[in-house]
Amino acid sequence: MTISREAEMESKVTLSKKVETYLRSKILNGELLPNDKIVELDVAGEMGVSRGPVREALKTLTFEGLVEYQTNKGCSVTTLSPKDAYEIFFMRGSLEKIALERCGGKCSDEAVLKMEIALAQMKKACGDDSLTAIIAADEMFHRQIVDMGRMSRLTKMWQMLSPLNGAMFLTVKNSRKLGADVFDAPSANKYAVAHKNNYEAHKVILEVLKKGDLKDSCLCLDAHYLIVGEKIYRINLEEEARKAAICNYSAPPR
Repeated sequence: MTISREAEMESKVTLSKKVETYLRSKILNGELLPNDKIVELDVAGEMGVSRGPVREALKTLTFEGLVEYQTNKGCSVTTLSPKDAYEIFFMRGSLEKIALERCGGKCSDEAVLKMEIALAQMKKACGDDSLTAIIAADEMFHRQIVDMGRMSRLTKMWQMLSPLNGAMFLTVKNSRKLGADVFDAPSANKYAVAHKNNYEAHKVILEVLKKGDLKDSCLCLDAHYLIVGEKIYRINLEEEARKAAICNYSAPPR
């Protein structure tokens, strides 16, 4: 491969990444809403690029669960189904609990330091209301937990879910509008309480992890992932059923 050909391919990848970042930011920040159409030609015009990089960016965003492609209809913004969102919550929580069990719930000083850095970044991101920055801080925070298991395959399995983080957070954000962060019934899990924002939720997790109690740490992760995941799953199903009922409603004959 000639140098000019390599440079051309590198330039195409760079342009694709720029378009990808641009569209992802618009989706996560609510400028593009679920079911909004994304037209390749329009995006290419906005970004001053050809349609090729836009097409590649849309493929990546489709893999991440932020965009959906339908034959003869093109691409549009989408959200995870309630089932998919719950599965991601369940799998991430399970993998992190395995890591905690492997290290007996004891966090290294290095892991605690990195989580404190991530927590500081999350606090700023919450203050700025930047979902993109919140997701990055969340990734850094939880990566420390899974790394404590010292199992490379466990970490790789966890990393396979990382591209879906944006879609997962968007599902959580949309579900909170329907009351998903309000616990309407007493829970046996003492950590199952509503938090003001992601920073407050992760602040509690770090406080519990620092104590080094495996049982308490796993309970805290259950509250963070499973209980909220189940709530989101139920509320979204109820919302889908409500919309379906409205669509299927026919006025009674007069």
